[in-house]
Amino acid sequence: MPTFKSIHTAHGLQRMAAAEAAGQPINIVEMAVGDGNGNPVDIDDQADATGLVRERFRAEINRVYADPERDNRYSAELIIPASVGGFTLREIGIFDEQGGLFAVGNLPETYKPSDSEGAFADTVVRFEFLVTNASVVTLQIDPNVAVATHTWIINNVTMATLLPGGTTGQIAKKASNADGDIVWSDPDDINITVNTIDEEQTLADSQTLVDLAVVTTRGLAVYVDGLRLYEGAGANRWQKAPEPDSVTRIVLGQSYPGGTKLIAAQNEPTGFAPSPLERSKNLSDLDSRPAARANLDVFSKAETRHMAPSGMIAHFARNTAPTGWLKANGAAVSRSAYADLFAAIGTAFGAGNGFTTFNLPDLRGEFLRGWDDGRGADGGREFGSSQAGELQSHAHQGSAGSAGAHAHTGTAATAGSHSHGATTGLSGHHNHRLSGQAAGGGGRGLDDESQGSGWSSDRIEAAGNHTHSVSIGTGGAHTHTVSVGSAGTHNHSIEVEATGGSETRPRNMAMLGCIKF
Repeated sequence: MPTFKSIHTAHGLQRMAAAEAAGQPINIVEMAVGDGNGNPVDIDDQADATGLVRERFRAEINRVYADPERDNRYSAELIIPASVGGFTLREIGIFDEQGGLFAVGNLPETYKPSDSEGAFADTVVRFEFLVTNASVVTLQIDPNVAVATHTWIINNVTMATLLPGGTTGQIAKKASNADGDIVWSDPDDINITVNTIDEEQTLADSQTLVDLAVVTTRGLAVYVDGLRLYEGAGANRWQKAPEPDSVTRIVLGQSYPGGTKLIAAQNEPTGFAPSPLERSKNLSDLDSRPAARANLDVFSKAETRHMAPSGMIAHFARNTAPTGWLKANGAAVSRSAYADLFAAIGTAFGAGNGFTTFNLPDLRGEFLRGWDDGRGADGGREFGSSQAGELQSHAHQGSAGSAGAHAHTGTAATAGSHSHGATTGLSGHHNHRLSGQAAGGGGRGLDDESQGSGWSSDRIEAAGNHTHSVSIGTGGAHTHTVSVGSAGTHNHSIEVEATGGSETRPRNMAMLGCIKF
């Protein structure tokens, strides 16, 4: 097994799989070196790493280039300035536009001095890596930070690259006033400026041979009914006559109705080169439509479909971010790869690692609320801040109608016709006295042993113990009235129970929140 090698991290493998599935290429933007925290680095232990063991220097990649023999093999190049140093190189890593560690490798221990220690040149470090599919990697290098190495200059800055083209004996001459715009020509070529001359003819029905009377075929441009015919074989074209000495005859590639106008123009600039921007071509004859759009400062149809200012938030009915957008998931992404977005939102949603990355807003599971911006409806909040869920303080009211002062009526069931029994108590042994008036004169009591004269009475003996019966008459069928007192004015209590779920929310639908970069 080799001692020094590079491997893809778990993040790098996930990015490549996602890129092949979604068709969104990966851009490698940064490279870093470290000293392994003072120890050799076992690269097999770094498959799940998110950064170097101890990073000492990071910068944008100077250049990334594909291997000419293997299109899925790449080399990334990092320039360590002479002013940076004082540590030993033991590890190296490359980072993608999301700020993730894409691949990592170990290096032979090499001490990097600084200029204070006598270093007088920059150090170049190259990192080789493979990808599963060459189409998933894009090479977007900022030309303002790229540095040409000495080796690159020797191999690329040559006379052949500075002055390409030409043949033996030719000379270079200016084609325009633009710097570097030269063409190769023979020394005896003479530039002559002549006036354009032309002639007009009316074609006969089925005519294909045209004999010119004023012009010749040298530097000739032919128009039929205002449409340019190019020289060559085929319909809608013209050719010189096959006779070797004829310079005044042309053969049309097809015939036209009688009365059709033909104009033959000699020394017209278009007679020596294809005509640019012909009306009939509707701009399809441009050499480079992307270059034309760049010169006109306009965008193509595909570009305008995902056009929006950096920092714009939108929701999409898909689970992947469209081209030109990132998922608003709070991820830390590269400040250089997403420079326009970083300029728009800065570190309002997180400073990332504080150096090369910054955080996106995290809209997952969130409702958006307009920033108060001084209105006072939701004051006291900073831009970009979050709020926890909350219910506004409120009360639930309940009441029962007042019954007022009232009484409750009660009745007793009828007893029917009935009698009530009664007794008297035992009176014991006793006598009854009778007092009476003498019939003839003085009187005597009943207890007198003899009666006086004139009395007319009987003597009553002792009655002994006995009772006396008492009879009570029937009361007849009747009822007894029961009166219930008034309860007074009062209310009845009502208990209100809690209801609802785990959060307060309106009816909603889940969509993917994204941010334009």
